[in-house]
Amino acid sequence: MDIVIVAGETSGDQLAAHLVEQLLAADSSLRFHGIAGPKMRAAGVNAWFDQQLLAVRGYGEVLTALPRILSIKKQLIAKTLALKPALYIGVDAPDFNLRIERALKQQRIRTMHYVCPSFWAWRPERAAKFNEAVDHMLCLFPFEPELLARHKVPATFVGHPLATARYVNMDRDELRQKLEVSVGGATDPIVAVLPGSRESELKFHSELFVETMKSLGIDFPHARFLVPLATRETRDIFERTLWAFAPSLAPRVTLMFGNADFALRCADVALVASGTATLEAAMLDCPQVVSYRISALTHFIVKRKITLPYVSLPNILAKAHIVPELLQKDASVPALTKALGDLIREPQLREKMQTTYAQIRESLVAPETATGAASPGVAAVMQLIGP
Repeated sequence: MDIVIVAGETSGDQLAAHLVEQLLAADSSLRFHGIAGPKMRAAGVNAWFDQQLLAVRGYGEVLTALPRILSIKKQLIAKTLALKPALYIGVDAPDFNLRIERALKQQRIRTMHYVCPSFWAWRPERAAKFNEAVDHMLCLFPFEPELLARHKVPATFVGHPLATARYVNMDRDELRQKLEVSVGGATDPIVAVLPGSRESELKFHSELFVETMKSLGIDFPHARFLVPLATRETRDIFERTLWAFAPSLAPRVTLMFGNADFALRCADVALVASGTATLEAAMLDCPQVVSYRISALTHFIVKRKITLPYVSLPNILAKAHIVPELLQKDASVPALTKALGDLIREPQLREKMQTTYAQIRESLVAPETATGAASPGVAAVMQLIGP
């Protein structure tokens, strides 16, 4: 039985790979095709296209990539219709996937969307059209199925995989030994730096984050920096920026391919580009400062559609400013340096943040997962594809 599964960015690749692994464990005869990143490929997905072809963010950036995206969309729909799969699963990337799901549903192909679009945070008008596109929605947050029911969209809370990720309960000191890093604490902090998973994000963040690392390195001369990067391209961008703006800092910087979870669990504090990584930092109990920059055009459009006073997931879920958010013009080197320095020097700030992290983490574990029963995501898929 064939299933088409499509993810357009690193966080979606991780979610999709986890779901594919669970489904294959339940039924090894399933075959998966679609748009995939490295983790999906490793899980057994036959990649028709690489996910990096869709990995753009911001209205200005999307306009530039629009011809390529439209071409992929056309080819993907044609391949899916020719294959006639039992199910199409769009993983996140709602602006891309929901359009495809709508077209496929009209052709009587069953569709599922994994990760409810955050219509409760911005662009609430989208929810009215969800049922035209999807037969079922898999939700990461427990409040979403009730909200979707108001729009006649069947949905299942499947829990957030980050809440039960591999390093959640690992001992920090043991992990640091694997890196041969024995420092840590107020005088010798380990700082995780996550500038984003897309090349477009690196173009906005690499110089800002490197300059912040340089400034923080002056205040904490024995600090170490762990920088996990999702792809060869993003690593190249960051590495060039590091050598251009802070070559003397390079011996204290460890560049990593992936392994953001490892870096965050090792670190005392983190500087994180807003996105799924902010929740990952929270689940791994890493105090953080959130930053983000986008183009002026994108910011002009987006700020009028946001309905919440926060942008980072920990703050949205806590309904409070527990994590500092320094965005756009507020994202300056002095401001970021001070916010990170305060976290390093003041344990009560970290402890308050971590207390809220624990509450969020508990709320994101699906009841079935907590009791050891079958995965609710797998159960929803199997029910949808049916006998």
